[in-house]
Amino acid sequence: MQRRFQRIPLEFPATLIHANGECPVRVEDISLRGVLVEGSRIPAVELDALVTLDIPLSEEARITFEGRVRWQEGLWLGLEIEAMPLESATHLRRLVELNLGDEALLEREFAAMAESAPPRE
Repeated sequence: MQRRFQRIPLEFPATLIHANGECPVRVEDISLRGVLVEGSRIPAVELDALVTLDIPLSEEARITFEGRVRWQEGLWLGLEIEAMPLESATHLRRLVELNLGDEALLEREFAAMAESAPPRE
């Protein structure tokens, strides 16, 4: 599957919440549809497993979402964002906007995200 979204390199501490508990991880990069995390204590997680990632940005702001495990290799885990509260989506949009530095590219990214979103029932 070809990547359609710009990935923003970051280094943020986060918490990965999975079926067997939770573990600290570090966000390496993020886009509007996915995130790459690294952690020495990530257990083996099944592909397509639903997990939650909590990324504190400050005392008041955080990005939290449910995502699917798309791949795992050693200490690395690739997640596809599935569901995110509006407040987290707003923080993610702002983070991407600040790091892309290109309003037109950001709008194209959001249009592509809307096109690829599964239909709501």
